[in-house]
Amino acid sequence: MNLRKSGLLLFVLVCAFGFSAKTSQAKLIVGLSSVNVAFLPVYVTEDKGFFKDEGLDVLLVLFNAGATNLQALVGGDIQIMGSAFVETIGGRGAGFDIKNFWGICNIMPFQLYSQPDFKSMQQAKGKRFAISRFGSLTDFLTRATLRHFGVDAKDVTILQIGSTPARFAALTAKGVDASIVWFPVTEIAKAQGYNKLLDLKEVFPEWPYETFAAKESWINKERDQVTRFLRAFQRGVRYTRENKDDSVRILRKYVKIDPAYAPAGYDEYRDSFPFNGQIAEKVIPTVVEQELEAGRLKKKLTVEDMIDRSFISSMGKK
Repeated sequence: MNLRKSGLLLFVLVCAFGFSAKTSQAKLIVGLSSVNVAFLPVYVTEDKGFFKDEGLDVLLVLFNAGATNLQALVGGDIQIMGSAFVETIGGRGAGFDIKNFWGICNIMPFQLYSQPDFKSMQQAKGKRFAISRFGSLTDFLTRATLRHFGVDAKDVTILQIGSTPARFAALTAKGVDASIVWFPVTEIAKAQGYNKLLDLKEVFPEWPYETFAAKESWINKERDQVTRFLRAFQRGVRYTRENKDDSVRILRKYVKIDPAYAPAGYDEYRDSFPFNGQIAEKVIPTVVEQELEAGRLKKKLTVEDMIDRSFISSMGKK
């Protein structure tokens, strides 16, 4: 009788342990550098429960600039950051073991809008340019644009304003003369009569806009967790590209985008989401050289320093 009871107890414990192991989920905190259309597949993956299907309890933390996202990664407050590739260059250059391991969005979405009387970059000297924060993508692109037109950044004023809506508000209040903005603010700026100085595709036709990055030490330790994360994300990318109506619904839910602009935003970004995780690498050496010349990097970095291609190689073709 005691043996039967012991056997029954063992069976119950095994079942309970098995159930607990199956239902417990690995917690993962993912920082996103902004709220925008480029992260649509991330929102879709979360909304459709694909992370949970892989046994992951993912918390998305939304930042208003890549620099603060990077600080959270370096400080260990998040495990993965979804951010502009340029922001990880600064982190790697500062000596942190940061690696980009998957491409989220390969597109140059930015346009430079100005006050109506600011007609061309030849008038840039003495003007005020809004960025989110120093060291952010908007900071780099503003300086790169000035350099492209032969304007020294010392001859303009660069102001830290914050997110795209905040920068556009500064433009409408005439607190700045120009700012880099993206969809749908580009459409609003055009409708309100502001001048489009430049579509940055003219300067950077190929661009690794948003990527997933993490500390190399964490990646090497948690490769199974990264694999499950990316497997869920691939489902999200496929769903995003194949289901416009539901993706637009999710876009409106997470980005709070005007319903009138949401379908156009989906159409503009859809083809920029790589299912295979490829990162547009061609421009990276140019970006590194510009950062070296500007003094924001102290040593040269290679593409291999910046990218872990192992997951792209092993999962990109699946």
